[in-house]
Amino acid sequence: MDAPSDSRLLDLQRVGIRFGGLRAVSDLEIKLVPGCLHGLIGPNGAGKTTVFNLITGIYRPTEGDIHFDGTSLVGEAPDRIAKRGIGRTFQNIRLFAGMSVIENVKVAMYRHAAGSLWESVLRMPRYWRDEATIHREATQLLDTFGLLSVADLGAEQLPYGARRRLEIARALATRPKLLLLDEPAAGMNPSEAHDLMNLVRWVRDSFGVSILLIEHHMPVVMGICERITVLDQGASIAEGSPREIQNDPLVIEAYLGADVEARG
Repeated sequence: MDAPSDSRLLDLQRVGIRFGGLRAVSDLEIKLVPGCLHGLIGPNGAGKTTVFNLITGIYRPTEGDIHFDGTSLVGEAPDRIAKRGIGRTFQNIRLFAGMSVIENVKVAMYRHAAGSLWESVLRMPRYWRDEATIHREATQLLDTFGLLSVADLGAEQLPYGARRRLEIARALATRPKLLLLDEPAAGMNPSEAHDLMNLVRWVRDSFGVSILLIEHHMPVVMGICERITVLDQGASIAEGSPREIQNDPLVIEAYLGADVEARG
């Protein structure tokens, strides 16, 4: 049964987008309630990252509507959508390579600074209060993610798994209500993927954020997601619990195939 509309944090209502004559997403509906951990899966080219780009304002839907926390996002600029409380990571890690680990986190926190541009330029008292608060909060966040000992290293010097953790920490530094994770387990070995699975669940529980997760690593998806939406050729073909998705004939045919049948 659908949750009442006033209890939904994110509500995609028959969303579609065309690029010229190509329909990349069609008639898509996704409904997330606060605190959920929701997976979005599908074959390569199914339109998953396009959905993230629609939610975050990089693309504007040609059909339907997207509501977040009771307000339509259609037509909003990406920075405004981020301020409303949506953070994201990317399939290919996008850290600021020329900055240190702590600077990568701080830059995400400046959107919440109380001081004005002129107070920053003139180094007025509120600027220094903001700087002290941001440094303290960035240090706490890095400590939480086990990155405090490398705070002054260049972000590009971190090993792959640590860079993934830093990207998630930076997204959380924007204080989101909804966190979009685009294939966070990409390139990880089974042990790293297991650790990531625990991290994502811990982030949801500890920070009180809802999470929408794109992932091809099925043990991660099935292990942590409470609801899963399956895309194929830009359209939703199934939604349900992990068990329901694993046993859905359309999903097995379109995407999961013998791998799911073997796991039973």
